[in-house]
Amino acid sequence: MSELQDQLEALEKAIEDAEAEKRAFVKENPNGTGDKKERVRLYGKVEGARKALRDFKRANPQLL
Repeated sequence: MSELQDQLEALEKAIEDAEAEKRAFVKENPNGTGDKKERVRLYGKVEGARKALRDFKRANPQLL
């Protein structure tokens, strides 16, 4: 069970890291300024990390 817990924590950390990176970009580029491709990439990274966590939880309901 420890390995699954480690995977869960890694996925949660990936979300935190992606959100922190996105927040830093938005703070530096308020009101939609800055590189649009970078903004889309960062938002996509956050959504991808969230989806990975949802899929993991769905595949491992015993962790909930």
